[in-house]
Amino acid sequence: MKKTSSHTILHSFLYGSTSVLFALDLFFLVRALVTGALFPVVPIFAGVCIAGGLLFILHAEGKSREYDRREHRSLSRVATQLEQPLQALEEDIEYLIKHADSLPAEVRLKLKRMNTKTRVLLENIRDVFLMFRAQEGVVAHDQKKYDACVLVEDAIARVKPLASARNVEIIRKAHCVDAPVKLDKGLFLIALTHILENGILYTITPGLVNIAIVRGKSFVRIIVQDRGIGVKQEDMHAIFDPFMRGKHANQYDPDGIGVGLTLSRLLIQEFNGKLNWHQRSESSGLEFEIRLPLAK
Repeated sequence: MKKTSSHTILHSFLYGSTSVLFALDLFFLVRALVTGALFPVVPIFAGVCIAGGLLFILHAEGKSREYDRREHRSLSRVATQLEQPLQALEEDIEYLIKHADSLPAEVRLKLKRMNTKTRVLLENIRDVFLMFRAQEGVVAHDQKKYDACVLVEDAIARVKPLASARNVEIIRKAHCVDAPVKLDKGLFLIALTHILENGILYTITPGLVNIAIVRGKSFVRIIVQDRGIGVKQEDMHAIFDPFMRGKHANQYDPDGIGVGLTLSRLLIQEFNGKLNWHQRSESSGLEFEIRLPLAK
């Protein structure tokens, strides 16, 4: 079942209440004109104009959101259509690499680079597709009970090759033995991996990324700290905006497209969780905190 967003509920409430206000103002305006009581005409007419203006704004905003939804669906279809041929291309390249012993070393190196870039492109397309789906409704259809401590270990294992290549050490601190949470494992690992990769990529090397797990009475917190370049004041408001990247992002993450943190927050919200962040201090990195309810 598709869930109704809080924005949709608020929009419906405002539209309904403004329509009632407009109808009442119009009724009293007609009544004042018919009875000849002209004194209240001006304020009532002003109320009609204000209510009518609000209705127009809400209607235009609704149309704009509907257009955005259509654009999202179109882009989602494009992403899906791109994914299949790219996966076939990746499989072909992997096959060539396995049977490339007779090829010159330079050619084998280029094939490996092509394979890496194809995999990055596939992951970017997957993230865009998931982001649009999450913005439209529910994407987590396979939620089960898992141990958050074990999931963190799985995510660390995923990013270890990147951390090693970037000369970044991951330090894990666990303050819990068992922290059951209900979520979609695959989607949660995508979200946490993005947060960890973000810390690794933007940490000044050689560096450290700390990850801590703290279990409370009703929530478990997963805290990721990096020692990176931080976020400039003018970019702070847009950290979760899709396709938004900082001024120096290409220097640290040339393959990124600016959807990782957006997608992470959307997915974590699907598990009734929250993703918060703050800058630890000027130019000394960020701290992200995932807060998830414990499953009963």
